[in-house]
Amino acid sequence: MRCSDFARLSVWCLALAASPLAAETRPAGIFGDNMVLQCGVKAPIWGTADAGQQVTVALGTHRAEATAGQDGKWLARLGPLPAGGPFEMTITGKNTVTCKNVMVGEVWVCSGQSNMQMPVAECKNASEE
Repeated sequence: MRCSDFARLSVWCLALAASPLAAETRPAGIFGDNMVLQCGVKAPIWGTADAGQQVTVALGTHRAEATAGQDGKWLARLGPLPAGGPFEMTITGKNTVTCKNVMVGEVWVCSGQSNMQMPVAECKNASEE
């Protein structure tokens, strides 16, 4: 590489690094179509956008606003939300993201192991249970 080529490449790299990259407004990966939000609480909705960008989250008659921090992260709290649906949730900043078929209700997180199953028939007082 000749010096003039290197100089041109350096100027190009500096210009690219100096120009701000526009970040789309995006919800975190757990938010999308066909999701269920917890009822009765202020549901946290979060994601990323340009630093300082205003973000509005709307679901039915509920709206919440947030401002993206220096790290580009934002958090809005909707609600408390009554059970119901289906709704569309819109997240608006530089662009708009729409989540369809959103339900609001009881959200339970359960886990276990396949070897932990126990049929009711094997329980004490199985007929009563």
